[in-house]
Amino acid sequence: MKITDEVFKNALSHFPSGVTVITYSHLGKNSGLTVSSFSSLSLNPPLVLFCLQKNIASHDPIRSEGKFVINILAQGQDSLSNQFASGKTDKHALIEELNCKKGELDLPILPNTLSYIECEVDQFVDGGDHSIVIGRVVSAGADDTQRPLLYYRRNYYSI
Repeated sequence: MKITDEVFKNALSHFPSGVTVITYSHLGKNSGLTVSSFSSLSLNPPLVLFCLQKNIASHDPIRSEGKFVINILAQGQDSLSNQFASGKTDKHALIEELNCKKGELDLPILPNTLSYIECEVDQFVDGGDHSIVIGRVVSAGADDTQRPLLYYRRNYYSI
């Protein structure tokens, strides 16, 4: 079968993944976006990565500010994922409403998540229409009592 955008996206949708919201601050305003292309990279030094579309508003601010938080979403946080994925949501207002705590990097950590990972940008690597953002982990935490939110074939699931 010819590799069209739709065929490729459909094939990729068959790989279940966790759901994250990347939070960051730029020019004094907090923001965030939903990302499923997240992975650990290295234990020593502690590195993680996610893929960031080059043509979205979050790309350059994350690059220039040089720090971010990966919030790994828990079961029942589908709505939060959808809000951070929507271009119609005021992300700064949403973060204010959520009463997020601040971490070591003075960035918002979303409440009731499965875990969070605070990072400083280590590298931005070219990856076609995306940048591969490699973050050096400076702090992390987890709630062992919760279950993950999963994304599979364009729908949310849980274990």
